[in-house]
Amino acid sequence: MSLSVAEWTILLITISFGVLVVLIIIQSIIHKRQAWGFLTSLVFGLLAGLVAIINELVFSGYGIIQDFFQSLHLNLYGFHFFFFFIFFERLLSKKLNSIRLSIMVGLIILQTIGLWLVFYYRINSLPTDIAWVLADIGYWTPALFTYFGLGVPIYIMTYIYTKEIKPIILCIALIFVSIGFIISLLNDLYFILGVFDISIPTPDIIGELSTIGNIFPFIGIIMFAATYLSQIDYIYRIPNDTYALMVLTISGMPIHAVHLKTRKKVTVENVLLSGMISAINSVFKEVFKRETSIKNISSKGIDILLESGDKILALVITDKVSYFLDKGLKRYVRKFEKEFSRELEEGARDLVVYDRATKLLKSIFPFFIVDEEKTFD
Repeated sequence: MSLSVAEWTILLITISFGVLVVLIIIQSIIHKRQAWGFLTSLVFGLLAGLVAIINELVFSGYGIIQDFFQSLHLNLYGFHFFFFFIFFERLLSKKLNSIRLSIMVGLIILQTIGLWLVFYYRINSLPTDIAWVLADIGYWTPALFTYFGLGVPIYIMTYIYTKEIKPIILCIALIFVSIGFIISLLNDLYFILGVFDISIPTPDIIGELSTIGNIFPFIGIIMFAATYLSQIDYIYRIPNDTYALMVLTISGMPIHAVHLKTRKKVTVENVLLSGMISAINSVFKEVFKRETSIKNISSKGIDILLESGDKILALVITDKVSYFLDKGLKRYVRKFEKEFSRELEEGARDLVVYDRATKLLKSIFPFFIVDEEKTFD
């Protein structure tokens, strides 16, 4: 069976998703890095494409089965959009924005209800127009909300921060993807108006664009995939400044610090900061009778994220705490304690022994660039 242009683009998009899935899994295994939202979105995109291809090649003309696979294919894309949204949210913050999350969940529920009503109405020979209205709105709205409303601004912010070319390419890629869904929106809009007996002639250009609408997402996905394939670590690029990382013993003695290259210049007095953290922790434990350390100190435009292990307390100073920064600091503490278990156990006085801790940064925070490394006398 020969494939149409639209079906070929779905096939190529599916292959792109598959390649990225394999590479992200390899990355997770080798480097112990996890971006589960991004990986899950790619898996759902891959599954959606496979279902669409199987439906066309195997179940075309089989009535109920074809209808079932059509609803399943579009619903899987909805979950692809949802987990891409989660990934973008994790780049921005440690916690999901409750308002944006509520909107996204509502749209996915709307899409799911609409798609399976379409299937139900078809197998019972009932009109499907209203169900398709729900499904259509629930299809392109979360896609545009995720790609254009969230993804494009994130990569613009990343470019402003880094002045690197990759965020521009990723931004253009998401704009191409969004154009495909805008074409879908315009094409569906005339159908939706017709359902409510609002008759507006459909311009010929809309019909012509709808036949090649999938080409734009294909171009965008290829650009997106190629950018990450050239440097897979770019998944973890954080669009804000992180100024310094510091390590203290549980007793409060500073043993290691690195200052990082940043867009804004902030002077960090290591001894003063370590003394402040120790004092706050001591007061916190004394007043509230808690054995655990504080987790976060926040002010306008600056955050101090802290993570305690069995023998050390690590902290980073940043513009904004993100999910990946939080998870990375947890991993850094575990690896630091494993790497320097003997020195920490012996209470090493020669703090130069901790200098090699800088090498841990590359594997955990691949985009941290050390500006200055310090030990404490």
